[in-house]
Amino acid sequence: MNTAIYSLSGTSAGIGFAIPIDAVKFIVDTLIRDGKVVRPVLGISYLESQQARPLGIRKGVMVLDVPTTSPAYKAGLKGTRRTEEGLVELGDIIVQIGEDKINTEADLFQTLEKRKPGDRVKVIVNRLSTVNSNQEPAFKEVILYTILKPSSDEYMYQQQRR
Repeated sequence: MNTAIYSLSGTSAGIGFAIPIDAVKFIVDTLIRDGKVVRPVLGISYLESQQARPLGIRKGVMVLDVPTTSPAYKAGLKGTRRTEEGLVELGDIIVQIGEDKINTEADLFQTLEKRKPGDRVKVIVNRLSTVNSNQEPAFKEVILYTILKPSSDEYMYQQQRR
């Protein structure tokens, strides 16, 4: 389904942008059936890949924050934090969910779209283990299991009130 056209001339000629029909069909069917679209989420905030590259993160999605009320927190995902010395300690870097490799946040979203809220998923992360004498971080692979939560506003509102 066409959604927009970028045109320097103002006419209907230029670069077209479209949403795949499978996505439209899923959303329309879900809206008709449920009145809203609820997607699965991990319940984290993350650093965009473009911002993570200067930190030496070439693949994966770095976790910035994991709210204590989220299933991701209960599973053991760790966010970025400031140490007592004032240094920044990198959070977990999500590199795989289930069998799907995660290189960027686009991969993360595509992987989550295959699932539904309530699904239990295996999450593989690279976790900071040490910083060597050259100030280069060393990571270890950690396997965690978490439940995907719904993205609905009602759920978020309930979690914030706790």
